[in-house]
Amino acid sequence: MGCATGTIKYSLFLFNALWAILGIVVIVFGGLGVGAMPQYYAIGIMVLGGVILLISLFGCCGAIRESCRMLWTYVTLLLILLALIIAFIVLNPRDTFKKYAIQLVEQQWQQELTKPGSMDFIQKTNSCCGRNGPDDYKTIGHVDDIVPSSCCKGNNCMNPSYVYIEGCLSRVEKVFADEAITWQYCEWGLLGFDLIILTLAIILAIHYSNRRRRYNY
Repeated sequence: MGCATGTIKYSLFLFNALWAILGIVVIVFGGLGVGAMPQYYAIGIMVLGGVILLISLFGCCGAIRESCRMLWTYVTLLLILLALIIAFIVLNPRDTFKKYAIQLVEQQWQQELTKPGSMDFIQKTNSCCGRNGPDDYKTIGHVDDIVPSSCCKGNNCMNPSYVYIEGCLSRVEKVFADEAITWQYCEWGLLGFDLIILTLAIILAIHYSNRRRRYNY
């Protein structure tokens, strides 16, 4: 039993180390997503990453110190996190990023009408041109009917073949077409990882509780 307990103990420590790394990755992802997703969404992701990081540190301490009290507290925290992940899976809209990206294109295009250059960043990032295509710039009376340099490969519009022919609305829809599937993999992966750590923590907490009970007799 001692060998098995040691294996579970160090497995829990290893999983918590990975859990901590995952928490840091989630925080970084949320930070990088500011501006590319709704602000409340980015903040929520960073908070989730912080919670994962703190819980993982608590679990590492409980496993190393062999404290049944800390481990049971850790189990409780994991159950709360598990409930939050399940709620997120059930309530999370699948096309959040796509809707936000489309809304951003619409907003920037409206600004382009009065402030030329507003679409430059979107066009460079997504290799697209205009709202629905290059002809949009003719519609708004762009100077000499020439598209901006951000609509062309390498900012070179002298060669007509370098002009992006796809509009930014359709382009961002394609970019985020697989968003729902990707997020489902992430959500279920997070859920599965939580369940593995929860199982190990419960086994170890029960063992230490039983050992403490035997010592008290």
